[in-house]
Amino acid sequence: MKMKKKNEGVKSMKIVCFLLKLVLKILLLPVAFLLRFLCFIWNLLMQLSLWVLSPVMLFVLGCGIYSVVRASWTDVFLLTLIEMGLFAAAVGAGGIMELMERLCECVEDVLTI
Repeated sequence: MKMKKKNEGVKSMKIVCFLLKLVLKILLLPVAFLLRFLCFIWNLLMQLSLWVLSPVMLFVLGCGIYSVVRASWTDVFLLTLIEMGLFAAAVGAGGIMELMERLCECVEDVLTI
């Protein structure tokens, strides 16, 4: 008799767990779609901005080399700061992209449980 009640409790607990997982998946599905869309848009914007940013970085580097030859050290300092800022923006965009990809993978892992 006790064994039968225990089995019924286990079965009802499995049903409750299944229903909770189903509700979680239903709630996370739009979040997963939104995250994937944001990853796509961010990747697209990052690629386009780097097409614009890379010639600017080369131009600033060329101006920096010219300033070194001219021995205009204030300009060298300012151009170095500008170059470092542009490089930091490019690396930061890549880091944000990586974090968004990991977040998307985590949400997809929860959805496939």
